Amino acid sequence: MIKRPDGTADLLPEQLAGWNRVERIVREVFGRYGYLEVRPPIFENTNLFTKSTGDTTDIVEKEMFTVPPRGETSDSYTFRPELTPGAIRSLIEAKAFAEKSFWKVFYWGAAFRYERPQKGRCRQFTQFGVEALGSEDPLIDVETIAVFADILKACGVARFDVRVNSLGCPACRGAFREKLKGILAPQIGTYCENCRKRIDRNVFRVVDCKVDAAKTASLPAITDNLCEACKDHFARVQRGLKEAGVAFVVDPKIVRGLDYYMRTVYEFSSPDLGSQSALGGGGRYDGLVESMGGPKIGGVGFASGVERVLIALEAANVTAPPAARLDFYAVAASPEARAPLFAIVQTLRAKGFAGDLDFEGRSMKAQFRSANKSGARFAVILGGDELAKSVVKLKNMADGGEQAVSIEEAAGMLAKGRTA
Repeated sequence: MIKRPDGTADLLPEQLAGWNRVERIVREVFGRYGYLEVRPPIFENTNLFTKSTGDTTDIVEKEMFTVPPRGETSDSYTFRPELTPGAIRSLIEAKAFAEKSFWKVFYWGAAFRYERPQKGRCRQFTQFGVEALGSEDPLIDVETIAVFADILKACGVARFDVRVNSLGCPACRGAFREKLKGILAPQIGTYCENCRKRIDRNVFRVVDCKVDAAKTASLPAITDNLCEACKDHFARVQRGLKEAGVAFVVDPKIVRGLDYYMRTVYEFSSPDLGSQSALGGGGRYDGLVESMGGPKIGGVGFASGVERVLIALEAANVTAPPAARLDFYAVAASPEARAPLFAIVQTLRAKGFAGDLDFEGRSMKAQFRSANKSGARFAVILGGDELAKSVVKLKNMADGGEQAVSIEEAAGMLAKGRTA
């Protein structure tokens, strides 16, 4: 037997009830906030990620699924490890910013990272998120945080925390980077291997090191080293969150793992997820759109993994409602009735009713067992007598009552059954 690849999951009907519920809520909340959907392709040119995500990030260095060039082409393709670069590229390529200068978009789709599989961390996972492009207003930072909080509440995630920080702008961040390096350089040999690599390539990642957390606790906070413009931006973000009723804490260790972030960054986490507590996060990335060939505009967004949200819902004992009940299950009383019964089923489906029937040529007793298991409200029965009279027998599966009715009368009774 060939098994599924490590780090992937089979989603069968029972599991998909929860997935579909989360997706419905995500789409409803994003719609309420005015975000429009985009669907970039599952794979992109590799350089899209090396240039946007950053060639010093763990994603690019260790985790990408890349297809090497083949034949005459010199292009290398990578299955997307995140959706932000593809979403932005799609708008730039479509010249969307010539149509209007400000866009709010969302996405939902598969992403791929070559990681060690564990609970809540898969090699193929599903990501949803937003990108708000064309504004540097701190209130749009607040809105992206608020919409994520609203999604979690609507799904039923009982416990989550919001932590925010500011990474400053290139000017104040550059000065802070050199200050950090100066402090760390004399002692970096005592830090973990990742920190020793990061001091020159991405020193901010040293700040959130989990291995050497005790050593980094005394490092200065970037929030104490912001320029006046960045201080004001961050103060307005905090004020906006308070006014919107979003509980949060300022955490100087939130730096995010992607090179394009600046100013506001944030993470959502849940104690119900254990050591891998992150539900998702994001931040501001002014300059990213321009670096990808678009206009010089601000941008902010977040991404979340559906798998993480579902784990949090499981911990909160939130279960998805069962699939919608069938209106009817059709039962053939004889082999000759099967073909005309199928035509009746199609007629009722065309009227908007959900129905099913047997395709295995089984006995009436077996068909009624299936009708009971399906949860259908009614059984539509067709035999020789019904064929001769151009009627069907409609059986109420709750009380067992039966009556012979026309197709139109059956449709009326099925409609009433939905409201009973």
